[in-house]
Amino acid sequence: MDNDEKLDNIVAELRREKARIWRKNNKEKVKEINKRYWRKKAKQELEKRENQKKEGE
Repeated sequence: MDNDEKLDNIVAELRREKARIWRKNNKEKVKEINKRYWRKKAKQELEKRENQKKEGE
């Protein structure tokens, strides 16, 4: 493993650590973000199913 790879691994770990701390300190924001994400996914799936239903007719 050369120095660039080691440095990249350290950078990745620091980013993950910062994200973990942010999530721990902002639990309500995380809940809201997850809610929006899954609502958007459900809406996309609903539209996909409706389009498939229309194409099948």
